[in-house]
Amino acid sequence: MRRRDTPFDELLTFGGRVPSVVGGLIAILVIASLAGALVPGLRSAAVLFPGAVWAGQLWRVVTYPFFESDPLSLVFGAMMLYWFGRDLSYAWGPRRFLITFVSFGAAAGVVTCLVARLWPAVWAHPYLGIWPVADAMVVAWAMIFPERQILLYFALPVSGQALLYLTVGGTLLYSVFGGLAAFVPHLAAEAMMLVLARGYSLRGLWQTMRIRSQERRARRRARHLKVVGKESEPPRWMN
Repeated sequence: MRRRDTPFDELLTFGGRVPSVVGGLIAILVIASLAGALVPGLRSAAVLFPGAVWAGQLWRVVTYPFFESDPLSLVFGAMMLYWFGRDLSYAWGPRRFLITFVSFGAAAGVVTCLVARLWPAVWAHPYLGIWPVADAMVVAWAMIFPERQILLYFALPVSGQALLYLTVGGTLLYSVFGGLAAFVPHLAAEAMMLVLARGYSLRGLWQTMRIRSQERRARRRARHLKVVGKESEPPRWMN
């Protein structure tokens, strides 16, 4: 028997148009952004300040993607989740999609904090908004569906492969005009998604390194061995 959806389920799925995990993330983004605008100090406590993270405020590497500071970014961020999150949730499954969304935001935040140790401009820069994670989701979608077309800005038809180039190239272009320090999380998230989408993983890298290490040890142990030819005289102990 099919489970009947509750009104809350219908709200999260937008009438069945998106998976509930995508609708839930959109709802969290909207509610958190509105609360950040209405509650003094809430948004400032969620901003990713690398210096504050190194001072012990570790939650900032997780909270910053769920808050937007202006209505236009909020609307387009929710639309990005609506357009691309639906297909990714169907391709990956809702659990993997949610884990990927949260972990990529946190990983981009961690990379940013590590870069900040060597770059003073990043150390003092505030990072807020869904766009680093949204860019990574667009890269993933473009690599999974390279031949599928979408209407960019509701007018220009582009394929997934072209969208990949436009996303990465657009981020680099913005970083040229807006300063590279402001786009460290975006570039980090996109680079990590490119690596992940091509089938690489930390587990696979670790296994490859182990195999190569074992091969090197085996070659070192075999250096003192001598290959005996067919015409060589047999050792005396065989007589």
